[in-house]
Amino acid sequence: MTEHIHRSRLRGLSALALALSFVALLVAVPAAMPVSLARDATPGIDPATLYAHVHVMGASASAGFGVRAPLPRTHPARLEPMTVARLASMARMSAGEVTGDATGLFFTNPGAVGSAQVDATLTQEPRVTMVFADDFLFWFVYGALSADRTPIKDESQRLQLLERGLAQLSRIVDAGVPLVVGDVPDMSPAVGKMLSKAQMPKLETIALANERIRAWAKDKPRVAILPLAKLVDDLRSGQPFQAGRRSWSEELDGALIQRDQLHPTFAGSVALLACTEQAANERFLGVRQPNAPGAPVAFEHDPTKVAERVRDAAGDGVGVKSGASADGAGAGPGAKGASAR
Repeated sequence: MTEHIHRSRLRGLSALALALSFVALLVAVPAAMPVSLARDATPGIDPATLYAHVHVMGASASAGFGVRAPLPRTHPARLEPMTVARLASMARMSAGEVTGDATGLFFTNPGAVGSAQVDATLTQEPRVTMVFADDFLFWFVYGALSADRTPIKDESQRLQLLERGLAQLSRIVDAGVPLVVGDVPDMSPAVGKMLSKAQMPKLETIALANERIRAWAKDKPRVAILPLAKLVDDLRSGQPFQAGRRSWSEELDGALIQRDQLHPTFAGSVALLACTEQAANERFLGVRQPNAPGAPVAFEHDPTKVAERVRDAAGDGVGVKSGASADGAGAGPGAKGASAR
């Protein structure tokens, strides 16, 4: 009887040891698992080089309208717009390059400006490895002029103009370059501030536009949709929300959208960058959670830390213009450099 109890205890201890070993293995394996083994990753995309050369194109939010470097008012670098490309170069957590040609003048002629931006993207050297086009489609839905540059009289003209924008983005997709593109947000609170009534589409039109954008992207594995509409609602709400690898709130981060109700603040721009990175990881690498093992950590998501990098890079104000210099001065650790045209 005693021997039977002893054997039972041994078997119990062996089973417990085996279970503990299995748990330890589960804990250890994800941390060591190569990024290339991420579930549902897009075939043909190399996680090691996805963020090697990120190019930012689009309109005024990406161009950093109204966003100034967190520097003393007398500092010369403060006058430089804090574009998403410039901000991303400062926020980089690994080696690579960020370039950009987003412009606040996109609204003047979306067709011509959008075409020129895509031309520049496709001729970049070294080759672009991913494109961030967060607000590229905005003025292909908003605005007062139709595709033929006549005043918009019918909401269907906005959807026709959107097709022009999608056709431009298709050139990037056809070139095999991974693309993150934002959907269209409701910016009606900006009417009477930065937007006129004539520029504002009906909410039904915005909904139809977003349906079309998602339908366009559905069969394109190299297109990730950034939920810009939801992000803008979150930025404006003042309530806590999750974006990237952290939680955000007005109480923690200060104002996230400017008083014009159209453009993000410095902290809001970092949230935009964080959301864009998350959208890319989810679509291209199959990473379903912001902090999942195997996900590359491309950019710093804490605006306080990014601001510190900006101040460190600015120094006495010499050599800080439109992002980091060509040799990478002022970029994040290991960054090759950045330009934000």
